[in-house]
Amino acid sequence: MDNLEKEELIEEILDLTEFAVDHLDMDDRENLEIILTLLDFYEEAENMPNKRRRREWVKPWRNERENMGSFPFLMKELGNDELSFYQYIRMDCETFNYILQTIEGSIRKQDTLLRKSISPAEKLAATLRYLATGESYRSTNFQTRLSESFLSAAVPEVCEAIWSCFKDKYLKFPDTVSEWKNIADKFTMKWQFPHCIGALDGKHISFQALKKDGSFFYNYKGTHSIVLLALVDADCRFIYINVGCNGRTHDAGVLMHSDLKQIIDNGDKYFPTDEVIGNGRKLPYVIVGDDAFPLHKHIMKPYPYHTKIKERKIFNIRLSRARHVVEHAFGILSNRFLIFQRKMNLSVEKVHLITKTCCVLHNLLSKRDVNYINQSSYTAIDDSSSTNISDGKECPVRRSAQLVRQGFEEYFNQEGQLHWQDLKL
Repeated sequence: MDNLEKEELIEEILDLTEFAVDHLDMDDRENLEIILTLLDFYEEAENMPNKRRRREWVKPWRNERENMGSFPFLMKELGNDELSFYQYIRMDCETFNYILQTIEGSIRKQDTLLRKSISPAEKLAATLRYLATGESYRSTNFQTRLSESFLSAAVPEVCEAIWSCFKDKYLKFPDTVSEWKNIADKFTMKWQFPHCIGALDGKHISFQALKKDGSFFYNYKGTHSIVLLALVDADCRFIYINVGCNGRTHDAGVLMHSDLKQIIDNGDKYFPTDEVIGNGRKLPYVIVGDDAFPLHKHIMKPYPYHTKIKERKIFNIRLSRARHVVEHAFGILSNRFLIFQRKMNLSVEKVHLITKTCCVLHNLLSKRDVNYINQSSYTAIDDSSSTNISDGKECPVRRSAQLVRQGFEEYFNQEGQLHWQDLKL
């Protein structure tokens, strides 16, 4: 209610009260109750908050969006310049149109008598630009001439459509033995680690937590974050993600509460059966990770990096060579979608959605764009040290896992050795 409406209501109440007083009879209880009720209405009207009258329906400079906005003005011109289009939207025109055709029905709105709806193509372009630059809604608002309130609704809508339409095709968890073996064959060929079916690691996604959340999302880096736990194949593509655990949780804790842990614990049911490599060594198929994760029959972690034993150092080098693909996947994700390089000023639910969407876009782009991942740059050995976590007390399960790790160690130092590995000591 604006000031004018409020003043008119108060004036009307006072007129009615005056009329009731003029016709009041001391024995007329009905008119007396009416006067008391009107006085209550007057008090309520006085306490009503003032609502500022909207000065204008649409800001004048936004009325030129169809002619001067970034989509109609810039995107159409960039369509004739493939390199510039790629740099602006972070994907080629063909991939943009492929995504648009797939999600168009999910994000299209109907025109009304008052105005035309924003086209799906313009929504998608604004969303991809927002993810690619990491700019705020306010900054994107001036580029696109779309209001902040519209962008805050449209970006999650487009992200939800991308996630729903592409997750089953581009972020599919292997569910057959042949799919796991294909991943293992690529790890053997590219990174010389046989029987490896994925590299596992966690990444903190920083955001501005609400005051009411306190320190719930506060992590050891001094920021607020949620954790992206990812399993990556030999081509730096995500084959499993778990998003949303608060940043206070250790990577091993995130794994413990994920459905992936149940699959690993029942690995004999989901993974290929143990097979012989080298000179009669029968070893299981394993996931490689850093020493933040527990040693398991199907999870290989490095020996403590301060070890003086040459054979163990060789094992660490070979494991790190296979494990670095998950670090590269995170690096590619952050450099392609710069929104991960700043603190997102969004709710945790929207951070969760954006993270999932960017992961599926990462896989989509890596399959459609041959230049998306520069394989020649991923041959360096990652032998950086990390904090040692004690293996704890001996138990039959751990002893079995230690024997598996020892089997890989012997293989890498004997029949599976590479000519360069001693140079990395």
